[in-house]
Amino acid sequence: MIRVWLPVLTFFFFVFDGTVMQVIFPEGTGTPYVLIPRFTMVIILFIAFFMSRSTALLYGLIFGFLTDIVYSDIIGVYFFSMAFTAYLMASISKIFRTSLLAVFLLGLLGVVLVEFQAYGMYSIVGITHVSLDEFLYVRLFPSLVLNGLFIIVMYVPMKKLFAALKAAKQRQSDKIGG
Repeated sequence: MIRVWLPVLTFFFFVFDGTVMQVIFPEGTGTPYVLIPRFTMVIILFIAFFMSRSTALLYGLIFGFLTDIVYSDIIGVYFFSMAFTAYLMASISKIFRTSLLAVFLLGLLGVVLVEFQAYGMYSIVGITHVSLDEFLYVRLFPSLVLNGLFIIVMYVPMKKLFAALKAAKQRQSDKIGG
């Protein structure tokens, strides 16, 4: 039963990113900043940090594709960027201990990578005409604050969830082996 929580949680934040956040921070509130929640990507990064590279890659591919279908104008932008970022961050995270500081910094780096990949691909194709300065100050930096707070809030619950997943997997392998 515990193994069901991870896909359900990731899907919940996928829906939350695009629906509930629009209610909490609607456009036209008078603020010049654009807050882009990348909570799904952050959950995938937690998978990268606490589980395995292959699981993070799989979640990146699945939820990147779903993001492209539901929220994007071009199929493949998030499919590639979320999967690539998950794989890269999983590889880099093996160098560090999974402390709050390491997860926070690597999580923000992952969000930056996804945002820059999407911005770059949309700029190349001509879908966005936002200058780099505007992208950085209006969209990226405010979004990093939002996603950074999310990383801090979710660190302990996610660490506990992954510990429970590992324990369940160990119990299952003990039953099979013993």
